[in-house]
Amino acid sequence: MEKRFIIAVMLSFLVLYFWSATLPKSYQKNKLNSKNLSTEEVKNFNISKNESIEYEVEKMSQVSEKTERINTEKLKVEFSNVGGKIKNVQINDYKAYLPINNILSIKEYENKEFKLQEITENSIIYVYENEDIEIINKFNVSKNDYIVQSECYYKNKLNYNKIINLNFNILNLDMSNLENVQGAFASNNEKSLYEYVIKTENEFIRKNSAYKFSQKEIKSEKSSVNWVGFRNRYFCALIKPEFKVTDYSINVKNEKNLNISINTEKINLEPNEAFSFKYFSFFGPEKVELLKNYKHTFEEVKNYYNFSLFDAVAKLIYKIVHLNYKIIPNWGLSIIILSIFIYFLTYPLTLKSMASVKKMQALQPKIAVLKEKHKNNPQKLQIEQMELFKKNKINPASGCLPMLLQMPVFLGLYQALWRDVSFKGAKFLWIKDLSEPDRLFVFNFQLPIVGNELNLLPIIMIVLMYFQQKNTSVNMATVDAAQAQQQKIMTFVMPIFLGVIFYKFASGLSLYFTMFYAFSAITQWKTSKISVETRDT
Repeated sequence: MEKRFIIAVMLSFLVLYFWSATLPKSYQKNKLNSKNLSTEEVKNFNISKNESIEYEVEKMSQVSEKTERINTEKLKVEFSNVGGKIKNVQINDYKAYLPINNILSIKEYENKEFKLQEITENSIIYVYENEDIEIINKFNVSKNDYIVQSECYYKNKLNYNKIINLNFNILNLDMSNLENVQGAFASNNEKSLYEYVIKTENEFIRKNSAYKFSQKEIKSEKSSVNWVGFRNRYFCALIKPEFKVTDYSINVKNEKNLNISINTEKINLEPNEAFSFKYFSFFGPEKVELLKNYKHTFEEVKNYYNFSLFDAVAKLIYKIVHLNYKIIPNWGLSIIILSIFIYFLTYPLTLKSMASVKKMQALQPKIAVLKEKHKNNPQKLQIEQMELFKKNKINPASGCLPMLLQMPVFLGLYQALWRDVSFKGAKFLWIKDLSEPDRLFVFNFQLPIVGNELNLLPIIMIVLMYFQQKNTSVNMATVDAAQAQQQKIMTFVMPIFLGVIFYKFASGLSLYFTMFYAFSAITQWKTSKISVETRDT
């Protein structure tokens, strides 16, 4: 691997470093079949939806809040009698927190006191009742899955018909206390992966960097909603209404709080008649294989890039890693197998680039003569250089093009390995967690740049890249003293530059690139050795 390849890699990761924070809100069209349901017009009584798109500030309630918890192998779900709703959810087996709250309540009654009717090991029932209506909220938490199934019974107690179309609060995103909740702290790089998603009948609404909100996000649209979700680096909350939805609203309270709500279709309830509103909710790891099992298109929440090529490459790499794991059930070895596969897949492009560079190097003495001859005539110099390239069948861009073609692979690799929850807690050799830096040693003091931890993989990567650059320079003839000096500086600077970038990266990602550079260094060493032996003979 020669200098232009390293530069291409550096540019790739510079793009990656700023990619997430600068992503705009995107809209992806996705046509779905829908059926319009008609309702009977009745003039006696009508509860209309709240047409306002402004976030309704929660009123100070005189109700004394009482919470209940259901704790299973997978989830810890906290419920509140205020609104008879899910207050928050934690994912037990990963010790993960999602910054969402006040889930699945009727907005008109979200500050009303619901009575606890029944609670068991896996279910809870709240009831609210007045002269006109009765509301029963039932929640069932799966014993060994990430599923919460809920049902809201709305009963008309009047002696005449009543038309309802309820406004349900699906979830609130609350980032105001994110750093103070245990296990919730995330770097700005990870926060940029926060995203809320709404899948409607004809589009995906995705908002990246969903930890700060603005008034521009406020909207209300008439559309059937398939599901609503939120996701971060590893986990997601996905809520599917199993009834007809006519429209949705995104309401912003402030830059730290956002609410997503839906409206039901108009429903005519006869005296003493009840209607059931059911939800199927998932709170867990963003694993494609798991999400597919529920057959609600939940797996479509998985998205790496808005640019389809990069996204497709990342998803392909995800599949390859998981296929490797099925063959050899070790995530560290799966990453090493991936590095071997990708290296030899891109090897022809690397060889082509190296061959082009060698041809260009062979012409350097002639180019130097032309520069001296036409040093006062840049246009003439350019013409004669192009004629020289044409005569020797060299395309000046051919050295860079193969490396540019590899950029989607590097960008896809970054996201696929960075966001794979399977690496969380996975051990390999001295690495305790492939989703974190390898942390060979943790000090009791802070050092410049590296902090209080010694991460071995980035250091190995620096050494490998140094010897790789050193071997590259052996096979590159330079007639320009300034160019030789520049090449010497780059031999030191580039490995350190990439090592610093990788120092805080997940060790799974660092493991891949360390192995990739190891293979590249061996290949470059063999190439330089052959070249030296050829010159000696």
